[in-house]
Amino acid sequence: MGVVEEIKARVNIVDLIGRYVVLKPAGKNYKARCPFHPDDTPSLMVSPEKGLWHCFGCGAGGDAISFLMRIERLSFQEAVAKLAQELGVELKGKGEGKSRLYQVNLEALRFFQRELRGPHGEKAREYLLSRGIGEVLWEKWGLGYAPPSWDGLLRALSRFGVQILLDLGFIVMGERGPYDRFRDRVIFPIRDDQGRVVAFAGRSFEGEPKYLNTPNTPVFTKGTVLYGLDLAKDAIRRKGRAVIVEGYTDVISLHSAGIEEAVASMGTSLTEDQARLLSRYTEEVVIAYDRDAAGEASSLRGMFILHGAGLRVRVASFPPEEDPDSFVRKSGRAAAEEVLAHAQPFPEFFLHALASRHDLSQMDGKEALLREARSFWPEIKSSVLKLAIVQGLSQLLGLPPEEVQEALRGVTRPVPKTAEKEPKACLTPEDLVVKFLLEGKVPEKLVPELLAEERRFSEAYREVVRRWAEQWAEGSHPNGAFLVSGLSPQAASRVSRLLLLDLKVVNETQALEEALTRFLYLPRLTERMEEVKLAMQDAEKRGDNEAVRRFTLEFQKLCRKRFELLRRR
Repeated sequence: MGVVEEIKARVNIVDLIGRYVVLKPAGKNYKARCPFHPDDTPSLMVSPEKGLWHCFGCGAGGDAISFLMRIERLSFQEAVAKLAQELGVELKGKGEGKSRLYQVNLEALRFFQRELRGPHGEKAREYLLSRGIGEVLWEKWGLGYAPPSWDGLLRALSRFGVQILLDLGFIVMGERGPYDRFRDRVIFPIRDDQGRVVAFAGRSFEGEPKYLNTPNTPVFTKGTVLYGLDLAKDAIRRKGRAVIVEGYTDVISLHSAGIEEAVASMGTSLTEDQARLLSRYTEEVVIAYDRDAAGEASSLRGMFILHGAGLRVRVASFPPEEDPDSFVRKSGRAAAEEVLAHAQPFPEFFLHALASRHDLSQMDGKEALLREARSFWPEIKSSVLKLAIVQGLSQLLGLPPEEVQEALRGVTRPVPKTAEKEPKACLTPEDLVVKFLLEGKVPEKLVPELLAEERRFSEAYREVVRRWAEQWAEGSHPNGAFLVSGLSPQAASRVSRLLLLDLKVVNETQALEEALTRFLYLPRLTERMEEVKLAMQDAEKRGDNEAVRRFTLEFQKLCRKRFELLRRR
């Protein structure tokens, strides 16, 4: 048996994948939300019997080694080496991979830790103690100090060579040669979820920038790591939630108080990589930024990203002028837990944040709120969340939900040119499809598909669509008068009104796609899903396993297609 085969035979694939996602039993297998794409419903299946995993959402799959390669961005050799080390399998001719880079980071960490305890570190020690961070925490979090000299670290790590120190962001090349990036700063090492030191952040005592971070390196990419996750992941799994704060001292203070499920986003702009990372460990997130930061547009976008990764999101509101660090040190764990327990569901917080920035007693304020809400609309993937926001905005603004929804989509209702008060037009998806079709705005390649579904048009439109199709087939573009002539009074009235409406939309292509999705694609897909479901049930009764398998695969494919259509809405 070769080394790779031995590793595959000995590794427990459920234990391995369970480090990164929340696995739940599903018969002989296990299922979870896939960490490789936004996954609202568990699509990842793990078979301990076969030693395989597969996502029925994005199509990714393989064995334990391929999962580790994908989840930790390792080469095949690096993944094999990591598993071999864990399992006690001896490797011959093992390559270094990134191990040397991690070793240099570790040596830098030791240098910073020594400096914190040395004669130059007095100012840093006083600063940390003033924030309630004592020596026990220095050790736990690996805290250190970068001395004010321009080449302290460069000289200490000179044996590794200038190039590797440049690659890892420790030094900067100036006109007179290389010099230390971090000088006279308190150092916070940044570790990945496996506990490896991948980067550093340095806090100044005065001047800007307040925080200076390692740039992107071969072992660190900004926006892919959460500070403190290596120490928080067990508590996150145990408590069933993660608490996201903004900064390093927020995390340290919350952990010290016993709220050990806290991690930091290192800023308020959460990324999809960070959201997927969290989804490996939990299904619920509580955002605990300070009050002002939480309402910023970048924070709100991050919350949508978390929701899009399949996480339940709530937002905790600390008192004004307080952040998690200052609050928990001043008021204690019980008070902090109380704030977290009363965290608002994200849709409520989002609406409150928007409303707090605009004067809703004035028309201009309402319009400004709608414009701001519209800027977030393309980022919302969940139909349920969209509905909640539409209903909330409807109540806030005193507008019908239909008008709010159209405003968010960029569809402007036609405005009558007369001064008389007339009922506002309300166009259905069918109305929009027919209007675009009769006006020649449906792309040529889509016309045959649309005309083949003539039965879906209501009786009032079916005849005019048929007439238009006949003329289109002959290469002509019929005018409105020709189309309306001979129709029943009811149909003629409806078609005339449609053709005369001065419909203004921001993006006609998007409006047409949305209308086609609701009028044609989704209903057609739903009908086929029902047909397949009935056929599958019939095959099960007959005991035709091959047919059951075939229909099951088709049903899964249809579900994925329906999910993609809903995401585009």
